[in-house]
Amino acid sequence: MDTRLLAKNATALGISSILAKSIAAVLGILVTRYLGPESYGDYSTAYAYVGTFILFAELGISQLMVQEGAKDPAVLPRYFGNTLLLKTLLCVLCYLAMLVFMFPAGYNETVRLMIVFVGVAVCFNAINQSIYNYYQAVQKIYLSASFQFLTTLLIALFTIIVLVAGLGVVSITFAHLFSYIIITILLYLALRKEIKPRTDLPHLAGMVWNGLPFGVHRIFYYLFTQFSILILSLTVSNVEVGIFSAAYKLVLILIFIPSLMTSALYPILYQLGDTDRSQHQHVIEKVFKVLSAVGIAGSMLMFVLAGPLMEWLYDGKFNDAIPIFMIVAWLLALECMSFSLGDILTTTGRQMQRTLVQGLALLLLTVLTYALNPVMGIYGAAYAVIIAEIFIFFAYYYMIRKNVYKIRIWRQLPGTLISSLLMAGTAWLLIGFHPLLSASVAGVVFCLAIAILDKDFRRIGVYILKRVTGGR
Repeated sequence: MDTRLLAKNATALGISSILAKSIAAVLGILVTRYLGPESYGDYSTAYAYVGTFILFAELGISQLMVQEGAKDPAVLPRYFGNTLLLKTLLCVLCYLAMLVFMFPAGYNETVRLMIVFVGVAVCFNAINQSIYNYYQAVQKIYLSASFQFLTTLLIALFTIIVLVAGLGVVSITFAHLFSYIIITILLYLALRKEIKPRTDLPHLAGMVWNGLPFGVHRIFYYLFTQFSILILSLTVSNVEVGIFSAAYKLVLILIFIPSLMTSALYPILYQLGDTDRSQHQHVIEKVFKVLSAVGIAGSMLMFVLAGPLMEWLYDGKFNDAIPIFMIVAWLLALECMSFSLGDILTTTGRQMQRTLVQGLALLLLTVLTYALNPVMGIYGAAYAVIIAEIFIFFAYYYMIRKNVYKIRIWRQLPGTLISSLLMAGTAWLLIGFHPLLSASVAGVVFCLAIAILDKDFRRIGVYILKRVTGGR
């Protein structure tokens, strides 16, 4: 493993992802404020609908390409060619299914029109994602990160033009579609001299079969993140969908954090999973410690400052979403803690077990959402998400302890919990000030406390300080 290349990938992925997610977060807030609860409900419904269908255009062959390509680069032309062929065919089928089923779903004319255009956009993006997987397989994550950042930048630019022009919600879908078309063309130009994809139809069925554990898990995972909105779109008013989405999507913006930390490590984790379980466990436990610190601190801060944050971000238009935000805020902590545990199953050849857990969690989420909705309304959907996520965490933990190795995670948490409580107390005392000021001061308290309590975070702090000061 080229450590310099790994560092380059991690740095590029980190910087571009943070910048891209920051832009996407700001853009999402602007769009939400601009549209208001009712139109934002239409917007969320359309994207949840097409997002659900397009998941079935990925049967896991892209992730299989990453796994096998990391081990043997010689197979990449065949894997990449078959991936692009299959993905294109499945995208066409998924788009046709979107158009057929949007009528019996009972959506209004605005939502149906958005589905028509957003459906094409997500098909282009789905194909682009396979190209990003190729870059991951050849350890050129910095290239995929650059293209994904450019995508976000173009979407932001065109969407802001739509907002400034005062156009309607449907026009926003054109901004996304136009951006994805441009990126697809640029990716084609970048790849045509680097690799020549080769289709190998006799081996396609076998590749699909081997990739199914990855594909089914991906379907279950992403369905889990947006299924609540889809269910609500079929059972409650668009205004209620908009209120729930305003809070839920604010947390989902941050869910990229665990995948950001682990994406650059996937190739080495796959190798360690085959060759050195002890070192694999050591790396995962450190990743878990860092992720749990970020997740628990972030969730606690959002919980305490939920009211001021929502009022400031959405200009008072979505105050009804504040209690929802206080509930779903804990999704970040649970996702950060469970993600690294799930990666243990993936990188030690137990992807099917991870898929099983995610599938059961999706079933649990569906049952709880339908069961709690008549009693608690959209609050029931929020509680259902958290309960299902708790199930995922403990199911992963049980499977790892039983089948892989005796992972030690509880010893990683005391310093994080104490520091987070100190941070929460600080934020509560400053709740009358601007939420950015309260969050900033509380964040400083957390960083100081955890650096004092935990030697690993002291090392991280010293490293960051040296980088910032140029090594002085």
